[in-house]
Amino acid sequence: MRNEIYHRELKWIELIAGAMHVFAAIFGSFAKVLLFIFLPISLLDSVILERMVQAQGYLLHIDSTMGPSQTQIQEMLYILGNLLTQELLLYAVAMFLQPVGVIAVAKMVKQYIDGEKIEAGKAISEALNQMPAILITGFLYGVLVLLGSFVIVPGVYFGIAWGLYTCCIAFEDKKGWDALRSSKALVQGKWWRTFGYLFLLACVSVLWNSVFEMICSFFGEGMLPDLVYQFLSYISVGFVAVGECLLYLNRKAVAEGACVFDTDFVNAYAAREEDLLAEPVEGTVDGVTDDPTEETSLLEEKKEENEHK
Repeated sequence: MRNEIYHRELKWIELIAGAMHVFAAIFGSFAKVLLFIFLPISLLDSVILERMVQAQGYLLHIDSTMGPSQTQIQEMLYILGNLLTQELLLYAVAMFLQPVGVIAVAKMVKQYIDGEKIEAGKAISEALNQMPAILITGFLYGVLVLLGSFVIVPGVYFGIAWGLYTCCIAFEDKKGWDALRSSKALVQGKWWRTFGYLFLLACVSVLWNSVFEMICSFFGEGMLPDLVYQFLSYISVGFVAVGECLLYLNRKAVAEGACVFDTDFVNAYAAREEDLLAEPVEGTVDGVTDDPTEETSLLEEKKEENEHK
């Protein structure tokens, strides 16, 4: 797989199988990202969702009353504003905090593909250092996709075309429009193929989340089961991040050549190919030898034979 991902375009089934294999291989290191990045995010998600549930319950109570008073109408407007705020906070978490974990996972995937030692601490540190690029690019991506989603089709198109922007931040050190354009260039001409692959990743994620939800249902209702579910659901987020990273690495290498990553593994592979092409041919042809002393002795023997004749 290490040779193939940098030298030929992989099919859907190969990428999905590769994502499963890589995710299982790096899961021990991924657990550190899960604890240090995704656990705090899941706590924040749970608090926001709990507030939203409470606000929705109060709204339903007001709707069930006959002829709400002026005070209740004002309270309803206040709660609706609060709900909108919570929705925006949840969206901000997805745009500005989750990508930190996604980028950390992507860096560990590349470490594994290149045969390097998997260092979760290094990956997390590098992801946190790219926080300014995440904020700028996430804002552009979030606003444009959100506005486009009101018309549905543009929102879906931009979501797929710019879907690899986190990898562009992670491996190309780009931000803002540059990161979005780099992602679009990799998807251009292959939008439907990219859509199909990301849809398969989403289906696997939904399937896993359904299992997690079923497990958490045994704990009853409340904030604790919701927190556990939110935490477990980030396992699916990590798997999707692995799949997206493999797609990015494969597309980037095929489009621009494996040397675009300039890693020890790629350089070693290229050097091995050069050695095979430049390998000298040993032996002689029609009595010709590479040793000049041996060739001189043969000429002297022939000269002595002619003199005896």
